[in-house]
Amino acid sequence: MKIRYNLPKLDSNQNIFFARELEDIDSRPYDTLFAGMLGRRYIPLIEGIPEWANVHTYRMYTMTGRAQVISPSANDLPRVGVSAAEFSRIIKQLGAYYQWSVREIQQASATGAPLDTLTVMAARSAIGREVDDLLATGNTALGIEGLYTITGVAESTAGAKTGGGTAWTGAGATPDELLRDINLMVSDTRAALKQADAQVPQFGRFTLLLPSAQYSKIATTARSSTSDTTILQFALRNNPWLESIEEWSKGDTADPATSGPRAVLFPRDPLWGGAIVPQEFTQLPPQEEGLNIVVPCTGSCGGVIVRYPVAMRYMDLI
Repeated sequence: MKIRYNLPKLDSNQNIFFARELEDIDSRPYDTLFAGMLGRRYIPLIEGIPEWANVHTYRMYTMTGRAQVISPSANDLPRVGVSAAEFSRIIKQLGAYYQWSVREIQQASATGAPLDTLTVMAARSAIGREVDDLLATGNTALGIEGLYTITGVAESTAGAKTGGGTAWTGAGATPDELLRDINLMVSDTRAALKQADAQVPQFGRFTLLLPSAQYSKIATTARSSTSDTTILQFALRNNPWLESIEEWSKGDTADPATSGPRAVLFPRDPLWGGAIVPQEFTQLPPQEEGLNIVVPCTGSCGGVIVRYPVAMRYMDLI
């Protein structure tokens, strides 16, 4: 991003130094340092929404009628048509800022020392964390839904485990019982898709996101006492509809009833839905405030849109 500004309290050399520092900092991939921010990795981005939009409206179309076998002289052909329904999602602007004092910039310019890049990282992180939270759990007060809080998504019931309860992390939970829960989410979703309206896409591959402890359990537990394959490896090799099983700590407390763990299964396909992030992290032109140079930063997010909730599944109490 090219920044144009006029800072009369800095001389020309210091202005050039400051501009170069900002451009260098902006080009560094700091997002990769924040391992917990995974919403953008897992959820497809909805393209084409302008940065200035406050609302995103999309249409869902329903085709009516179907062809019939007719006689060559028929004059009562069945009618077909298309109806449309509009849905809107609110988009909220996000903001933060960072600053350096004029003296700090002058000193850095004179000594050739770089400005504290952690300052910029903090601003980028602040907006990134808020985007990640909205993509995960939304904001009920603002009417924003996240991946773990989509209206109309059915829940698969976790099976009883050896030793009692339904939790995967119980000492008595067996590999067979954990695999049964994983396969149940997939089979329940596929059954729902088959029973759904014929106009619902028949998604064929799914991603399963697990909370941290549950992912760790299947990733480090052997399929059996005589196997060198983990539960995770076995599930991926033997369930052809599972594209991937991955970890997202946002699921650790995503169950709205208990604030406990929630697993989510969904097709990682833009046709299914996606993330509303019209404006990425953006640094605005620096501004003078007293003896400080302030850099406002902004972004925007509207959570997650899901066009076909029937293609998803939740599982709680695991």
